[in-house]
Amino acid sequence: MSGLEALRWAQKYPEEVEAIIGLDMAVPDYYDEMNISISVLKLGQCGAALGLTRWVPSLAESDAIQFGTLSDKEKDIYRAVFYQRTATATMINEAEKVKENANVVKENGIPKVPMLLFLSNGSGGTGFTKEKWRSIPKEFFSEYAEVSFIELDCPHYVHDYEYEKISKEIRNFINGKYYIQ
Repeated sequence: MSGLEALRWAQKYPEEVEAIIGLDMAVPDYYDEMNISISVLKLGQCGAALGLTRWVPSLAESDAIQFGTLSDKEKDIYRAVFYQRTATATMINEAEKVKENANVVKENGIPKVPMLLFLSNGSGGTGFTKEKWRSIPKEFFSEYAEVSFIELDCPHYVHDYEYEKISKEIRNFINGKYYIQ
């Protein structure tokens, strides 16, 4: 959803945005094909409120904990936040409105700023195959010249896996090596 937010901000406030760097960011067209089950989210909300998520510790063992660079203390904090703030009313409201918001972004066109977009292999909860996951943003931006894609062979939370490569490529991008096709 943060990809939609970045695009929308650049649409509304173009003078404030010089570029967009997307870490496997969503584009509006994903939401045309995505099935979002609000009832499952509300069930998760109920389970979290009752403390049931604590009985299934593997739920909190996200990619950030398994593959990221968090210290043991940071992992404990991550778990505490997860147990306390899973499926909040705000999160459910966001899920209920995301398709509508995606359409607003789509209707307002692609912001005219350079973009560097990192693409995952689609695993890690996207619900799409690798080919489909990568093709959607490429099609969405197909008529926009100032975008470049870097494909990464890792799940959706790319910053937990390829942080060194991402850091290097972002530095290159910021230093003027725009990956414009």
